[in-house]
Amino acid sequence: MTQHKVIADDSLSAMDEISKVLGKEAVILKTQKVNGKIEILGSNNIEDIASSNAKKNNKKKNNFSHLFSNHNLENDNKVRKFNTIIQNQNIKNDASIQNLSKVESDNFDKNFVDIETFRTFTTKIENLLKNMIISDIDDFNKDKNNSLTIDLLKKGFSKKVISEFQEKIINNKEIEDLELFFYHHLAKKLVFPYEDQIINSDVLFLNGPTGSGKTTLCAKLSSYILDNLLSTNDKHKLSIINFGPKSSDYSELLNFGKLLNLNVASVSSLNDLIQFIEENKIKTKLIIDVSQENRNLSGYIDYLEKMSLNKNCSNLLTIPASTNKNMINSMMNFYKNSFPTIALTKLDESHISAEELSIFAELNCKIGILSGSRSIIGSIAFAKSEVLAQYMKDISV
Repeated sequence: MTQHKVIADDSLSAMDEISKVLGKEAVILKTQKVNGKIEILGSNNIEDIASSNAKKNNKKKNNFSHLFSNHNLENDNKVRKFNTIIQNQNIKNDASIQNLSKVESDNFDKNFVDIETFRTFTTKIENLLKNMIISDIDDFNKDKNNSLTIDLLKKGFSKKVISEFQEKIINNKEIEDLELFFYHHLAKKLVFPYEDQIINSDVLFLNGPTGSGKTTLCAKLSSYILDNLLSTNDKHKLSIINFGPKSSDYSELLNFGKLLNLNVASVSSLNDLIQFIEENKIKTKLIIDVSQENRNLSGYIDYLEKMSLNKNCSNLLTIPASTNKNMINSMMNFYKNSFPTIALTKLDESHISAEELSIFAELNCKIGILSGSRSIIGSIAFAKSEVLAQYMKDISV
């Protein structure tokens, strides 16, 4: 018997019947349910058993159970854990790099600024620190006026001038009125005894901007020389020269000449001026009223600088009292190599401030004459330290 069919109520009963009939080696060829019963077809034929075993082996290969052995699961778990660790580490590294980049960017923004921003900042700081003095209050002598520095700054005197003054008095404990002492100190620094210069000079150049009072000052200088240096019979030894363009109007100078009974000549070229000076400087004292336009003539400033090296020649620069410090600085830079002496003019029309006096001191200027401009009546006032100190005190009140 090779095959046997069994019909039973359930599979277990049918399997027992097959085993009893065909033996334990029998194989199940077919199982089906018929009319509520279980029908099993079994066989103990060698070919059927071999065929059944082959089907079982194929089934094992196709169900992928070999992929889930304990060994493979353990290896896969290790691989997955390792990959997870690497992935997490990469995420952390990426985050760290991003954070580092952000920190570096933040630090760059905090530590570095662009050049224009820096320039704007430094300019603001310079403006804030201008004329500012920072000092320890303990450095001030208790016997002195601790507020003097602040008071002088408020009045317009520059930090540099005040600092130089402080160095002068740092060890002097006998000064009672520091402010008055400051005015006298500054006045002595500025004043130059110009009266002697007039006496010793054969040629006096009067330079300065248009409207600065040169012509009026020229008349006043002429009047002083006539009254104090020349006798009545020697008036011919003084001459006034107008050095300006041919088109210039020097009628006011001519009127002053008539009033003083003096000859007034006029030249327009540098060569004519040089020739006139060479012909007359020995026998005549010359006062030259230089027009603003002619100061820029080619060769004039070089000639003036050369002449100023001679002790018998003087350059007087007229600066109105109303001139601001920038204009003063510009004029002094133009004439600096001709050793000008300052004539402060129009003092009867306006006051010169502490700020302008400070720039004169910083530029080492010398003030020789104090003059008004509304009238030529009366002699000019030569600068004296006592007079200038009192003037500074009066304008500071």
